[in-house]
Amino acid sequence: MDYVLHLLILISIFSILAISLNYMAGFTGIVSVHHASFYGLGAYATAILTSRYGFTFLPSVVAGVAITALFAWLASYPILRLRHDSQILVSIGLSFIVFNLMLNWTDLTDGPLGIKGIHAPTILGFSFFQKPLFLLLVLAALALTYWFFRHLTLSPYGTILKGIRENPTVASVNGHAVTRYQRSVFVMGAVFAALAGSFIATFLTFIEPKLFDLMLSVFILVMVILGGLGNLKGSIAGAAIMILIPELLRFAGFPASIIGELQQMTYGLILMLLMFFRPEGLFGEYKI
Repeated sequence: MDYVLHLLILISIFSILAISLNYMAGFTGIVSVHHASFYGLGAYATAILTSRYGFTFLPSVVAGVAITALFAWLASYPILRLRHDSQILVSIGLSFIVFNLMLNWTDLTDGPLGIKGIHAPTILGFSFFQKPLFLLLVLAALALTYWFFRHLTLSPYGTILKGIRENPTVASVNGHAVTRYQRSVFVMGAVFAALAGSFIATFLTFIEPKLFDLMLSVFILVMVILGGLGNLKGSIAGAAIMILIPELLRFAGFPASIIGELQQMTYGLILMLLMFFRPEGLFGEYKI
């Protein structure tokens, strides 16, 4: 039962991540290959504030979200000036910058040693240390995330975003401030990625830079593409499938020494097959 709860918690956290990235890539066409950076900023903010400065969970989440939002707002200026391949390359560069800050700013992050002893969430004096309670908390956050983005994308604002995705030039001619809309999307996606980071930090009680490297950004992007661009339910399905694949490989009887390599190969194969045969994903409405 503990194993099942562990998987459900991971699926819920990564569903929040996938939905936030899908909002950027699937509904607005902003391809991000640095989403793990926002995820990591939220995780490190919560880890540092709770383990070193005595913050409780909610204030640390608010601080992490605020820091990540500011960082995303600043990063949006160079990234949103570019399109297509150039945007992806700069996005990768940003991922390397944040990763190396986590790795080398040892006075703040403890570098490769990571941060230990992160406290479980406590809200109004009630601890969510036990996994069933933690799962309920994360599911509530996932439900809130899904509700928020569903209502946002079905609103007139969401209609404008889809128009920008299809043809930003036409949207601009019609009087919409395209860059301003894209920047709001960029920051909002980063905010919810930071929220997911706060949950993963308090769930694992230990974080290190390797948890937030470029490969994780690719992993999240594969989740979104697999589930379907422009479909929020697809993001949850994609997260569930990608989290369960490694577990299926373990049960298939492969030696533990090659499981990691098999996972990477499987993810790469899934991405290749999707690009060739189903670029819009399982439930998607838009091709990347």
